[in-house]
Amino acid sequence: MHLQPNRLIEKIGFNAIREAAAKQARSSIAKDKLNKLMPSSRKEEVEKNLASTREMMNLLQNEAAFPLNNLHDVRDFLKTSSAEGSLLPMDAFLEILELAVTARRVKSFIKDREEDYSELKEVSIGLIPLNNLEEEIRSIITENGELRSDASDALKSIRGRLNRKRNDLRNTINKVMSRAAKEGMASDEGPTIRSGRMVIPIQAEYKRKIQGFVHDVSSTGQTVYLEPVEALNINNEIRQLESEEKREIERILRQLTNHVRADRESIEQNLDVLTSLDIIAAKAQLGINLDCYVPVICDSSKLYLKDASNPILKLKNLGLKKDQREDVIPLDLELNEEEQCLVITGPNAGGKSVAMKTLGLCVMMTQSGFAIPAKDSTELPIYSGLFVDMGDDQSIENDLSTFSSRLEWMRDTLKKADHNSLVLIDEAAAGTDPEEGGALFQALIELLMQRKAKILVTTHHGSLKIFAHDHLNAVNGSMEFDQNTLSPTYRFKKGVPGSSYAFEIAQRMELDDTLLSKARTLLGESKSNMETLISELETKSQEAEELKRKYDNLKEQTEAARHKYDEKRSAIEKEKETIREKALQEAKQIMQSANRKIEEAVEQIVEKGQKDSETIREARKDVEKHKDEVEEQLSELETKRKERKQASKEPPKEGDTVRLEDANTTGELVDVDGNKAVVMAGGLRLKTDYDNLVKVEDASKKKKKQRVTVNIMNRDTSSVVRTRLEVRGMRGPEAMKEVEYYLDNALAAGLNEVQIIHGKGEGILKNMIHEYLEKRKDVQDFHLAPIEQGGAGCTIVKL
Repeated sequence: MHLQPNRLIEKIGFNAIREAAAKQARSSIAKDKLNKLMPSSRKEEVEKNLASTREMMNLLQNEAAFPLNNLHDVRDFLKTSSAEGSLLPMDAFLEILELAVTARRVKSFIKDREEDYSELKEVSIGLIPLNNLEEEIRSIITENGELRSDASDALKSIRGRLNRKRNDLRNTINKVMSRAAKEGMASDEGPTIRSGRMVIPIQAEYKRKIQGFVHDVSSTGQTVYLEPVEALNINNEIRQLESEEKREIERILRQLTNHVRADRESIEQNLDVLTSLDIIAAKAQLGINLDCYVPVICDSSKLYLKDASNPILKLKNLGLKKDQREDVIPLDLELNEEEQCLVITGPNAGGKSVAMKTLGLCVMMTQSGFAIPAKDSTELPIYSGLFVDMGDDQSIENDLSTFSSRLEWMRDTLKKADHNSLVLIDEAAAGTDPEEGGALFQALIELLMQRKAKILVTTHHGSLKIFAHDHLNAVNGSMEFDQNTLSPTYRFKKGVPGSSYAFEIAQRMELDDTLLSKARTLLGESKSNMETLISELETKSQEAEELKRKYDNLKEQTEAARHKYDEKRSAIEKEKETIREKALQEAKQIMQSANRKIEEAVEQIVEKGQKDSETIREARKDVEKHKDEVEEQLSELETKRKERKQASKEPPKEGDTVRLEDANTTGELVDVDGNKAVVMAGGLRLKTDYDNLVKVEDASKKKKKQRVTVNIMNRDTSSVVRTRLEVRGMRGPEAMKEVEYYLDNALAAGLNEVQIIHGKGEGILKNMIHEYLEKRKDVQDFHLAPIEQGGAGCTIVKL
């Protein structure tokens, strides 16, 4: 990916993202590579990197501890081992062993889960188990990095003799020391080592009374350290054995170095693959910390950011206490294929530059394989180049003013920008005459649009507002401004140009009315009227949005009430039909019983010779009439049941919420085998006929982010209540509304324990939820889930 200017990485803040990711890496090699990471413009490579990041985020959040550790940089050791007869130090073998163990464990870990992590499996395929090398090193080196005494028979023999000689030496020295102490010649110290030999401390005046060699004298000169003649031969034998031990150790380690040399290429490959996984894991962990999602890569030039937060502001908040954190207003920005240029206007410090940097940084992160702090519905194309003019590149060395540096940037951009380029211009036409600057930048924009580049411009100049309004492939946008408080809201609005609000802010600052009046006159009536019109338009737009928000809330409440009413009505109707069906079945049984009794009576009449056939016929006729009525009503109920089943738009499939017709039970269809089906309801697996199932609407599935694991039927309303609610990624007020509604339903359904998944992120949403739970009297207890159930990203609530 081509970047213009050269310092773009620092100017837009991508260096801070790289540094934050490097802090999450385990190995020094991965840290170094992350600090030098550059975005790619190859679509296949970007999609592969993003898929790996997505899988790793899922793995780190949902699996047991990923065994990616002990990633030692053994490259220097491998280089040393390449020479014949080379000898590696002891600690090298322990690091190589730990690296081999990590490679084997990581490969096995991912292979056991390969169905869920296909991209990570493809990366881990390159890992080569080195079981023979592991066994060889373990047979020689202990876990503490020491040479095992049984590493060879010769070493075992040498160390055995060495231990015996050292015991002899200690016994001999102790005897001489004890004798000297009895005679008052020894000092208070015990035996010690001098020049590698064991000696005894003797008072200086008695040194000639004990035969031996003086190796040292104390600083005061009152004590000499003497090697008794009795220990001389033993010390010599010990020194000889130590030399033999050293030679044998060198021989063993040189032989072990040969094993490392034989597997050097495999070790290097394992190190490369583990480093790649370390880089992926570091990106994923940063994405989890910033509450990020992987965007969709689109083939067209469409650009869509949904609830995108500025990554640098999110990163800054991570290191601050809760009460010190800044509110980060998410950005919604969409440009379709025909909309090539977006001109953003608005007051100073209103968020124009932040919006521009948010887009640029999200593009660079995406094309570097990072998840971004935006909803997963975000769509971004792959750009071949990113050209950014921040308007602050003064150069004393090259004698360039700010405007001269902008002209230089223009020249270089026109040379290299193409149809796959993203061009970001901050404060266009600033730094020179407004009219000339506006014309110059408009000409630049038109040339770039001819090349089909995507352009985002921030400015104060009205000429560019008019250009965006008049041009077919350009569109205006603005950063919202609250006219009641005369302060920015930092929310982006597409389709409406913004005003600088210079006079309004000046008036609020209590500038002299004469000055303001004079300024308006100098500005000109038409210009003033246009600014006033824009201001009024924004006011009406804000009012319209507020009305829409109220309408949406009312609509949502109405839909919820309607759905609840429909469920209750359906439950009552079903209960009514069930009672009626039961009564009719009982009536049918009574009629059948009565019919049998009449037949018995007829038989008795015939036996007794009574032949009143007319009476018999009438009785039988009445019975048949009642039987027909009951059968007809039962048939009507069956017809209604079939009509309800046919009313379902499509047959139920695995994952759908279904109702068992013969049991009036609701659950989740988890398996279909021919005409047999399995339904999970209330934590139980119910087997039934597929024809006995009717698909029903699950209201909770309308919530975009609410995922489920277990279905439990509300005994009173027949509605489905889940044991897990996911609000991760939602804004605070929206999430709290969901939590309140969910807990009310869970209590009504008789649930004792539920889970609320809020994600880790900065902990803001978690704290809001915990504060709310503390206030609810119907919440007995709540705590963070254990690591295998989501850890700090999930709260378990007992009701």
